[in-house]
Amino acid sequence: MRNLGLLHRLFNAFGLSSLRKRTVVVLAVGFLGCSILMAAVSYNAIYTMQQNKIKTSMAFDLYQQSMKLTQIYNSLLMVTQQMTPQGTVGSLVETYFSTGSTGDPFNRSLLSRSISYNIGLITFSNPTMEMVMYYNPQNRLTSYSNLPLREDFTLPTLVNVAGNAGINYQPPHQSLCRFCSDQVVSVTREIAFSDGTQQVIYVEAKSDIATDMSTLSSSVNMPYVLLLTDPEGVVKYSSDPTAVPSGQKLALTGDSGTTGHYIWQRTQSDYGYELALLLPISSYNHELYAWKNHMFLILGIALLILLSIALLLQRLINRPLRIFELEMRALGRGRLSAMQYRTGIFEFDRLFDQFDRMKRQIQQLILDVEQKEKKRHQLEIEKLAHQINPHFLMNALYSVRWLAVMHRQPEIEKFVSSLTFLLSYNLGKSQETATLRSEIEVMRAYLDLQQMRYDFEVELEIEEGSYLDRPVARFILQPIVENAVTHGLDEHGKLEIRIAPDPATHTIQIVIRDDGKGLSQETLALLQPETQEQQQKGRGIGLRYVRSMLESFYEDKARIQINSTPHQGTTVSMYLPYGKEKAV
Repeated sequence: MRNLGLLHRLFNAFGLSSLRKRTVVVLAVGFLGCSILMAAVSYNAIYTMQQNKIKTSMAFDLYQQSMKLTQIYNSLLMVTQQMTPQGTVGSLVETYFSTGSTGDPFNRSLLSRSISYNIGLITFSNPTMEMVMYYNPQNRLTSYSNLPLREDFTLPTLVNVAGNAGINYQPPHQSLCRFCSDQVVSVTREIAFSDGTQQVIYVEAKSDIATDMSTLSSSVNMPYVLLLTDPEGVVKYSSDPTAVPSGQKLALTGDSGTTGHYIWQRTQSDYGYELALLLPISSYNHELYAWKNHMFLILGIALLILLSIALLLQRLINRPLRIFELEMRALGRGRLSAMQYRTGIFEFDRLFDQFDRMKRQIQQLILDVEQKEKKRHQLEIEKLAHQINPHFLMNALYSVRWLAVMHRQPEIEKFVSSLTFLLSYNLGKSQETATLRSEIEVMRAYLDLQQMRYDFEVELEIEEGSYLDRPVARFILQPIVENAVTHGLDEHGKLEIRIAPDPATHTIQIVIRDDGKGLSQETLALLQPETQEQQQKGRGIGLRYVRSMLESFYEDKARIQINSTPHQGTTVSMYLPYGKEKAV
């Protein structure tokens, strides 16, 4: 016996004689290292959840800003609706314009005051409403403005973020009021009065978007950027123009994603414009960067622990496996002698014992192979003998045929020729692929032989077509015809054979009918597939062969059907599918 080292004696001293116990100790050390690593990974997972929280918060904040902006635009639209010719204020303006300059000055003055009064009511009932007015784009004059305009006022220069049917929506911009510095959003609406006067309604309301974004960024210490883009993705408003300037085109698809150095959340309003909330990736990953050094330190320690475990396992397992490898190589060179190693590890010692038993089994297998080789050689000799016998039979038949030709015996020559062709096909001497046409030729040869012996009539009806040249299972027609001739037909009987394709069912229909004595119900039941009594009594061997060939060749796509009436005859119908391109 060989001793494999001090380390194994040390483990044995602590009662660790089995590989399982030693593995438990080693894995316990490894588990400690992995636990530290898993703690770090767990923290990373928690941090990921925190990042998801940021995304959720962004989506919620974006939703709030979108709802605020939608409510403001809704209010502005309702005001513009009242200022149209069909609205409360607009109908008064319509009356004022319809009277013209020739109207009663007093009544026109009353109308003008009423218009201003109603506009004042509208702005008073909407606390966020600031500037309301009519603007004539032809002479660039305003009318019924509730507040004084800035001197640099130019309505056509306002940027539109969306628009439809003459109604345009402007993103946050500075108020047009001379004495206001508020940020507002506005709506312009093109209308026409009955006298042909074209006017543009302009209404604006205070917007707290800039204040909200500043408050939001300060509360979470992250520089959020809110964007309003038109349907083409062009930025029309940016809460931080230095980060994302107006006029830049962004290709944002979906509800969230990343673009450049930002992550974003996006939503689309009912008015056609889109809102996007952006956050710099550097801010998004700020805490991740702070923990990166800690993670590297933890990974380094875990790597050292795993390296120590690997070295220890190598001492425990690699040396016995090395010995086992040497023995395997010796076995490959043909050495089957028993091993004399003992490692002190129960599992390895048992493995070496099993290896010795395997060697003994190999020796026995070698003896068995030698015996089987001798038997195989004997079977090859017998096979050659069986191949010679049919070959001799065929040569003998050829000789008989030529004797009949030489002695002018045409009936014998025809009989032997048909018999030779039939035997050659059935014994597989023909190398041609079996087709329906070749099966019909074999069937005809068989019927020619039987008609020389028996007096019966054959009515053969075959529809010509390319389907006759499709591959079919070998030897499927002759057994059925043989049963009909041998067991079905009476003297002077008639055998009908119909072969034709059926395009409706994509099958080839083969019907073989005799007018003989028929079969009883008991006999017909014995001929059904997988009848145990049929197999035990050896009945229907030819029919069983045909069924087996059809199942092997067509699987479950072909079927055979037998119908019989006593004293009237038997009909066998076969249905073969098109397109089977397998040769047998």
